[in-house]
Amino acid sequence: MLDEIQKTLASELLDTILFFNQKGWSPATSTNYSVKTSNPEKIIISRSGVDKSKFNLNDFILIDPKGQLLPPFNPSIVKSSAETEIHTYLYQKFPKINCVLHTHSVLGTVLSRVFAHEKLLQFEGYEIQKGLEGNKTHETKTIIPIVPNSQDMKDILFHLDPFFNQDIKIHGFLIEGHGLYTWGKDIPTTKRQIETFEFLFECTKQMRKI
Repeated sequence: MLDEIQKTLASELLDTILFFNQKGWSPATSTNYSVKTSNPEKIIISRSGVDKSKFNLNDFILIDPKGQLLPPFNPSIVKSSAETEIHTYLYQKFPKINCVLHTHSVLGTVLSRVFAHEKLLQFEGYEIQKGLEGNKTHETKTIIPIVPNSQDMKDILFHLDPFFNQDIKIHGFLIEGHGLYTWGKDIPTTKRQIETFEFLFECTKQMRKI
């Protein structure tokens, strides 16, 4: 079970999950979410297979930095998402981040298919881009990679990793036909980035209409 300090952190994450569900960005049992605790060896993560409209504090579990379930949680009873490996990869890649959020909006998923051949979406000139951590101006170029979907997380990470070797800062990525990942220093920052990306996705949709 979570201790009282962990429950406070989990409650904040729960509010974010329910907000995303109300927006239609986490339908049914899809999506997954995690946040680091004050103990670097313990990460709170959403357990697999739970309807996000009914998600509650008892649906959070603890894993270590390698993605292994920690006591007192029993692996024969509960499990984390198959995508846990993506969370642990991001925490290892960016030691200063403390939260990873993964959503499944209709628009983000559609755009990931439409722009799959380009392998990215690019934004520039939008004031909302300052919602992404570290961006100070609308003149910033924002790139969000689109990587092929796979049931093997190592395949997804193989296609993602080269984008992190570029000069431009990456705040999130889309998995084709699947959904959006973003990460940040805390839950509010990461939630804000999901909202920022969704606004940019809507702008892209409207621009294509015009």
